[in-house]
Amino acid sequence: MKCVNKFSVLVFALSVSAVASGKDISVTSKAGYREADVIADKIKSECTDLGANFSQSTKKYLEETGWQATLAENVETIETGTTVKLEIINALSAGNAFIGHQKSVAIVASLYQDGKLVDTFKGSRNSSGGFGAGFKGSCDVLNRTVNTLGKDVAKWVNSK
Repeated sequence: MKCVNKFSVLVFALSVSAVASGKDISVTSKAGYREADVIADKIKSECTDLGANFSQSTKKYLEETGWQATLAENVETIETGTTVKLEIINALSAGNAFIGHQKSVAIVASLYQDGKLVDTFKGSRNSSGGFGAGFKGSCDVLNRTVNTLGKDVAKWVNSK
């Protein structure tokens, strides 16, 4: 009879527990702009990872609260399970590292269950760059806002 490593048993038990919890969720793989024409061209051309970073942070914070999150395209068309569609409805970038950053992002998240819209959440965050703002670019500061918005969305999902 082989000895079983206690760590392997623990990892297996946690894996089975997570699968059995039924807390699977699909999240938009890259949040798009709801109306791209209201977003400044400079943001769209320079901050190309903003939507992906928002989706990644939402996934990260959902996983920290026990969800098994996967990224997927067109989540609103998935007919089974829990899904969250993420969209950026506005992004503003004023100021700079020398005179001070004034950045904000507004989002909407739509929660679907088995293909049916359950609820929506709207949120926005502002940032002046935080510690070391004078050494950060505009996209870095905008990414701070979508990171926090991802945490906000995860908290909202968990309240449902």
